Amino acid sequence: MVYFAFLGLLLAGSMIAFLQEDPILSKDGTVSVYISNIQTDIVGKPTITGSSPQSGNAHVSGRPAGTLLSLNVTFDSVTIERNDNRNAVTTNTKFTFDLLRPFNVSTLISSAKVPTENVTMVTVHVAGAVAAVQGISGLQTVKVPSSELKIPVQPALEVKAQASSSIVISGTAHIVFTGNGQIILTPVLHAQKMT
Repeated sequence: MVYFAFLGLLLAGSMIAFLQEDPILSKDGTVSVYISNIQTDIVGKPTITGSSPQSGNAHVSGRPAGTLLSLNVTFDSVTIERNDNRNAVTTNTKFTFDLLRPFNVSTLISSAKVPTENVTMVTVHVAGAVAAVQGISGLQTVKVPSSELKIPVQPALEVKAQASSSIVISGTAHIVFTGNGQIILTPVLHAQKMT
């Protein structure tokens, strides 16, 4: 009888371990984060140093001096969380995009298994940003006031077990050229669940 009781406990323990590890019976859902429709607005003119031998002004290939040619932003991680930061899931990702080239379709930047809960926040870590400006040699470093962009998800996304859900980040990127030659990027982003 003791033998059968021990055998029963052993089988029950094995079954519990199997069910916890079995992905078929997972209690997590998959959340994918996309970026789409980032509009830009530019304030000020870049400070141009240097000149063209013919005109005395910086001017290349028919574009006016100081035209912003590209502004590349690199994300290196995305965190999906609740406001209380419990059960936060961070994925390391390397995603670089040019703010001046709008996306034709939503672009996937991260996907992760997330516990069943209401997701209310996506945090994107900005690894860096650089710009190419007409008439200025080399890439210019762009200042982003915070490397952690906290984007509320409204309404909250309910993650269901074994189901896939999506969040789309969109908004406006304000690009400011200061009088001292610095470029500042201040994004105003929002996130919503994709239906």
